[in-house]
Amino acid sequence: MTIDLSAALHDLVDGHRPDGPPPVDVPRVRSRARRRRAVHVGAVGAVGVGTAGAVAFGAMYVTGTRDARIVLPADPSTSPGDAATPDSPVILPSDPSAAPGECGSDISSLLGTPDPTLGMRASAWSDPSAQSGGKTVPQPRPLGAFASSTVYLDVVSSLPEDGAGPPSTELSSTQDTLAMVEQSYADRLAERDAGEAVKQSVLDDLAGAVESLRTSVEHALASDEETAPPTALARVRVLVTHDDRVVATATLPREGQSDADAAWDRTPSGLLRETVILDLVTCTVDGVGGELLPTGTYGALVVRDGEPLTGLTGPWTIVVPPQVAVSGLPGDFPTEVIPMPPGRLLSVSGDAATGWEVQISVEGLDRLNAAAALLTDVDGAEEEALDPLGATVIVPGWSVYVVPGSADGQMTLSYRVTPD
Repeated sequence: MTIDLSAALHDLVDGHRPDGPPPVDVPRVRSRARRRRAVHVGAVGAVGVGTAGAVAFGAMYVTGTRDARIVLPADPSTSPGDAATPDSPVILPSDPSAAPGECGSDISSLLGTPDPTLGMRASAWSDPSAQSGGKTVPQPRPLGAFASSTVYLDVVSSLPEDGAGPPSTELSSTQDTLAMVEQSYADRLAERDAGEAVKQSVLDDLAGAVESLRTSVEHALASDEETAPPTALARVRVLVTHDDRVVATATLPREGQSDADAAWDRTPSGLLRETVILDLVTCTVDGVGGELLPTGTYGALVVRDGEPLTGLTGPWTIVVPPQVAVSGLPGDFPTEVIPMPPGRLLSVSGDAATGWEVQISVEGLDRLNAAAALLTDVDGAEEEALDPLGATVIVPGWSVYVVPGSADGQMTLSYRVTPD
């Protein structure tokens, strides 16, 4: 895939062209498309957390006992800063009759020596420092803390039966991307037909990209480039556990997800990779569930989805930080249109006439995405730019520029708010 084509796809998905050359990473382009179609369930969950609520490699042995790294909610070993919030308590799901791997089930019977052909890591959307490459299957390790209630995980497989086949080539990458862009075009057409506002310019650009990709594929085939067979549909399940009990889960493919969207991504190393969108909310037992997971550190395992479940490996660990709304902002600060992720105010200066400079501490590798998602979910908001270095979002009356950083060992977000 050429740099120009990769840049065009980034623009089509994101609606802007960041400064500097775009990375030539076709799987990440497809990941961006998936991210744009994902529902920001975290922003809905934020309503209950005040005006600034939350948005949201080798083998290793797993025993039936709780991993020492997994700090349970209200565990006596939890540090004071990790104490559960005093809001109404969340009942974690439990269903003794559920089959292992189902919501509320006990997975002790599945634990043992993990399958070295299956692993996962945080994707670049949830951890900007994550590397999308790698020649080995990721081993279990701490994944970190996440400010959003949605975490993007890259599941990696080395099993030929999963559809690995030959490593990716320029042709196979273009073919895979064509399938994704065609699906995105079909999705936008369906949205328009359903009455949603879809700009004609967006449809025209997508149609142009489809035509360009088809031409590239035709030329490559005419040049006798060998095409790789289509990759298989990825069928995996991620289990979030509390004391060997499943309290949250995600499956791939998701309900309603297209085959093109859920097919494994080839990588040059020959490994397969696919993105799982994991909501850090309780799964449902008897109609009860959907609450944000309480503050704490949880186990996360990945398994091939089927009858029976196979290839279980883990645990990785995921930290859900305290959900405490930012307080101490000036009374005339427009909190109703500039929501912030849970955190602590470090500094604020400015006024309503000239704007504000605000810095908050936020625990979460994905704090920039969490901030951007909250802002773009504001009625009338428009995202102008988003890359690992910062985000610019226009909300009613204001232009908001947010950048991630660190100060005194704390993860931070700095906001520049100016009248629009």
